[in-house]
Amino acid sequence: MRCLFQRNWHSSVRFDEGQGEQELLVEVTYCGTDREACARLLIDPLTLIVKDAYWEKYRTPGELGCQVLKIPQLSGMEAYFKAGTVLREALAPLQDSYAYSLFAEAVRGVIQAETFIYKERGFASTEAYQDYWDKIYVNTCHYFSNLDRVTQGWYDHIGYSERRGNLFNRIKTQYLYLNGDSYLLTGNMTDSFHGVSVELELEKDRYKVTSARGELVRAPDPVCAEAADLMAGLAGKELAGLKKKDIAQLMGGGNGCIHLIDLVFDGLETLELAQA
Repeated sequence: MRCLFQRNWHSSVRFDEGQGEQELLVEVTYCGTDREACARLLIDPLTLIVKDAYWEKYRTPGELGCQVLKIPQLSGMEAYFKAGTVLREALAPLQDSYAYSLFAEAVRGVIQAETFIYKERGFASTEAYQDYWDKIYVNTCHYFSNLDRVTQGWYDHIGYSERRGNLFNRIKTQYLYLNGDSYLLTGNMTDSFHGVSVELELEKDRYKVTSARGELVRAPDPVCAEAADLMAGLAGKELAGLKKKDIAQLMGGGNGCIHLIDLVFDGLETLELAQA
């Protein structure tokens, strides 16, 4: 078995109270076989409005040297739900798909980090914050589609509600191996709240899935583990050309696990990059 391609992401959200001014520093760094880059945001923690944004490229196909670009078009954007349209329009001049994916990942990190700045965000208590999520996220993943069977709350899972300095970390990995006439694709995600893993075996032509396995190593509630069984929906399917929404539908739609779906979609991108 031979390793063909590697991809790694690290996301972090840090709460800085230096010199009397509160600020979130958000960074998503990508380092893979193909390139190395970083999306960086400075954000007001009360409003989640972007104050400054930078795109850093350290290693890019066809380009030499390091580049640090300030992205003024992102200043004033709310780094929260529905930021996708603003991101696409602001980053279009860069003509770099990685810029969008890394800044979108940065926004997802901010949404996760809100867990520990709920007071700054205007929520009176952890109960009020959890109730807000139970309403806006209902039927969007296996956890929020089965709230009647959930046995512990969000903050019960975390174990505490106060955190300063570093608020959130996420590490994702993708590894592609050639094993005879087939591919072995592994994806892992570990963050401050979750631990998720997928493993796919595929035929080389059209990426037909011969085996699909998933594990939720750490999750908010035991009910989440049931979503791993929905990986079976990928067996026998050809991944080539599928959109993310297609993969999500095969993996249970709103009853599946968002993180498992993300890992499989990242895996499809990994296959396509390796072929390119």
